[in-house]
Amino acid sequence: MNNATPETLDRLLQGAGLRRDSQLAELLGVSPQAVSQARRKGRIPDGWVLKVAAQFGLSTDWIFFGKAPGNVPAEAAPAAKADAKADAQRAETDMRRSRGRSFFGEVPAGSDDSIDVVMVPLVGARLAAGRGSLETGGEVQSYFSFRTDWLCRKGDPDKMVLMKVCGDSMEPDIRHGDMVLVDQSKTQIYGHAIYAMGINEEIYVKQVETLPGGTLVLRSRNPEYEPIRVDLHGDLADSVRVIGRVIWCCREI
Repeated sequence: MNNATPETLDRLLQGAGLRRDSQLAELLGVSPQAVSQARRKGRIPDGWVLKVAAQFGLSTDWIFFGKAPGNVPAEAAPAAKADAKADAQRAETDMRRSRGRSFFGEVPAGSDDSIDVVMVPLVGARLAAGRGSLETGGEVQSYFSFRTDWLCRKGDPDKMVLMKVCGDSMEPDIRHGDMVLVDQSKTQIYGHAIYAMGINEEIYVKQVETLPGGTLVLRSRNPEYEPIRVDLHGDLADSVRVIGRVIWCCREI
C-alpha cells in the first residue's frame, strides 16, 4: 500500500493484540527487517493487512484508513470477549484522535532499517502532582509507539505505561497535563528520583526519599507544597505502594 502510515502498522499490532514489530513479523512469517522497512518507507503490503484481517476478523477499512465500522478489535488480545468490543472501539477512536505523533529514539545517520517498536499503553489513571488523585482507573485509553532499543536502555518495556499528570506541585519539571512514562519494574527507591506512588486509593507523582527510622518522604518540586511524610511503621505502612519510577515525560506546546 503506497499511502500507508505508521498508524497502519500500529493498527495491525493493535488488531492482533501485539505490542512489538518483531511479534508482528513472526505472525506474518516475515523478517523483522521487513516490518521495519515497511514502517520506515510507508509501504505496507496488502497481503499483510488481508492476513491479519482474516485471522482476527477485522475490517480492512479500519486497518488501512482508520475507519471504525463496528468491528474494531478488542484492545487487550485477540481472545477478548465480544462484549468488550464496544469499549475497545471507543478507545480506538480516542487513540486515533490523539495520534499524529509517535515517540522514537533518534535514528543515527547511516543506520539500517531494522527498527523495532513497542506499543506502550496510556492508562486511565491520572497521577496527582498536588494533593492526591482518586482517578485510579487502569483501563487503556490509547497506545503510543516507542523504539524498543531506547526503552530497553531505560528499563523493562513490557512493564511500562503512560499516565497523565494533574496538578502543579512538580512544576517546573513536570506540569499539569504532561504525560509521563512509568516503569513499573523499578520499585526500589533511590534518593531524589521521581516515582508514581499510591497511598490508599490516591496516587501521586513525587520525588521520593527514605529517612533513617523508617520514614518515607514524598517531596514536591513546587515550594508551595509541603512534603508528605509517611511512617512506614505506622497505620499507613500497608497502604503505601511504589507503582513505578518516572523515567520520561513530555508535553504538548
